[in-house]
Amino acid sequence: MLKVGWIDYANCRPLLLQIENRLPGTGISLDHGVPAQLNAALAAGEIDLCISSSIEFARHADQYCVLPGHCIGSDGPVQSVLLLTNRPVQELGAERLLVTSESATSVVLLEILLTRHWGLSGCSIESSRLPWREALTLAPGVLLIGDAALRAAMEGDAPYCYDLGAAWKEMTGLPFVFALWQVTQSAVAREPENLHALLALLDQARDQMPGRLEQLAAVAPETQWMGAGLLAEYWRHITYRLDERHLAGLNRFYTLATELGLIKAAAQPLFLKV
Repeated sequence: MLKVGWIDYANCRPLLLQIENRLPGTGISLDHGVPAQLNAALAAGEIDLCISSSIEFARHADQYCVLPGHCIGSDGPVQSVLLLTNRPVQELGAERLLVTSESATSVVLLEILLTRHWGLSGCSIESSRLPWREALTLAPGVLLIGDAALRAAMEGDAPYCYDLGAAWKEMTGLPFVFALWQVTQSAVAREPENLHALLALLDQARDQMPGRLEQLAAVAPETQWMGAGLLAEYWRHITYRLDERHLAGLNRFYTLATELGLIKAAAQPLFLKV
């Protein structure tokens, strides 16, 4: 059995809606969770494969392969990775910022942008689970990801809001890769047929997605609080194909993270052979 970790965020929903009904009776099962939980489960061998934070591959490159052609990324604004602040980001100085505990990649991206894009030094980063309004009474900035970020953006009353996907594109001119499909080396050896079956399902779902966004949004649970139109528009901001430009953005991310001492060394993805 191939145990697949699945992130319960809106950005993964259009893939799930297209493949979940085709999994019963196969050798593939899904374990749902948030990125940080699934990162830990993958590292511990509790699951075999996950759409996992891209920084996790850099930290465990000798343990994982990457499914070719797939990612969760953006080529500009992503809408669901946001820094909310109570004053302009350039005025933050050496202060404490609160960040979500759900994603490792977005926290590293924030640290890079603070230093290299906004020219700030000395900011401290502290994990928090507080609602964003309460967080902004205790610190000048808070990082939100996923559905929490989408909800905050819809509420629209944060004093300042910075989209980290947009900031990265402004700084580098490249897309950003938030997550990669990572599989353990042991699963590559143990479950080759199920891995290739899953990859075929994901390929089909990714390729059919552009023409089906409105249809998928109409049945997605997020439509209840986001509305089908806004949900489909959000999915248009997400890039699901890992192409050469995304790989260039990923390599740039790893290089900057290494230069700032946030990872030990930049890593080149090792792709599953197909």
